[in-house]
Amino acid sequence: MIQLLRLLKGYVEFCAEGGFPERFINLCNIRGINLWNVKNDGVKVVAFTTEQEFKELKIPAENSGMTLKIIKSHGLKTFAKRHKWRCGAVLGIVLAFCFWIFMSGFIWEIEILETKSVNVEAFTESLADLGVKIGARKSKIDIIQVQNQLMNEYNELLWVSLNIFGGKVQVEMSEFIEQKEIIDTKTPVNLVASKKGEIVLVKGYKGVNAVKEGDNVTKGALLISGVVKNFDGSEYFTHAKGEVFAKTKNNEKIICPYKNKALTTAQKECRYYLYAFSLRIPLGLKTKGEFLTESRNFLESGETVLPFGIIREDDFMMNENNIEYSPQQARLSGFLDGVKVKREKYNKSELKSVEYEFVDKENCGEINVKINCIEDIAKERKILTEQ
Repeated sequence: MIQLLRLLKGYVEFCAEGGFPERFINLCNIRGINLWNVKNDGVKVVAFTTEQEFKELKIPAENSGMTLKIIKSHGLKTFAKRHKWRCGAVLGIVLAFCFWIFMSGFIWEIEILETKSVNVEAFTESLADLGVKIGARKSKIDIIQVQNQLMNEYNELLWVSLNIFGGKVQVEMSEFIEQKEIIDTKTPVNLVASKKGEIVLVKGYKGVNAVKEGDNVTKGALLISGVVKNFDGSEYFTHAKGEVFAKTKNNEKIICPYKNKALTTAQKECRYYLYAFSLRIPLGLKTKGEFLTESRNFLESGETVLPFGIIREDDFMMNENNIEYSPQQARLSGFLDGVKVKREKYNKSELKSVEYEFVDKENCGEINVKINCIEDIAKERKILTEQ
């Protein structure tokens, strides 16, 4: 800051010689003349001072027998005097300053802080529809109105805050915290078998075990009872809890059609736009495709994306085609689709063996799957009681 003030006021580097250097410096201190970077070799003094204070050095120099000489002048005034005939340079500086002021009124970067439930790409498009986009004028953005419209559009948000720092927009948001599902542990229930199997392990946490290892049970059989007897012979109801693992045999069927319909895309043409401050200048005829995609290539300065670049618009057509599969292709396609579905169903089971059988039919094929596994077959069933 001090150096900046000195440049604005102007300062000089001078030399004083021919007398008594120590007396000269002492007289300057007594008169309150500010000197810096002073060099005294016993014969002459070289130092810096402001242009205004240099005029006051005349009296200390005369009283000490020193002769003053300016070595070099510094500052804005000296620079302007030195380049007074260079109008182009001065005009360039003025224009650059005006351009900087003009550009500072635009949005150069949009930062959306991390969020879990909101899609960032869709949220960016919503901001653009409301006028918050790269190249938009900051003065035209009504922050309160934008926040209110975003809150109305995204019901999962608790609040939204837009903050503008220079040419950057920072969006903060808070989401509703999903409440965990409340598990009912008070309603009296029994644990019964969801399918038939051979019991291999019983983990009863609450209630009375009705089966043991090695028992064979059918679907709906009682596994852990929610009716508990007291020592005095009376009974009370409770919410039975536990895990009952059993060996089960499961049959699954996967249909493999020989004919199917699929959508394919075919590119027709592309079109380029010159983008500058949200203005799109077309560089070709307008595309009329059913499906359009955009790819953008903007100029960047560090991590800041500048509002200048090229936009490419690709035009696609959607075609519906009939696809015919051979039995081998149908088997493979159906097998892959079936694995995705059945994986979710048996993700908590311990698979012991899996057998596949392909059956060829008239219009489709079938894959019969036999799965032997160990799984938890216990499920809750309410106990019906009378008042």
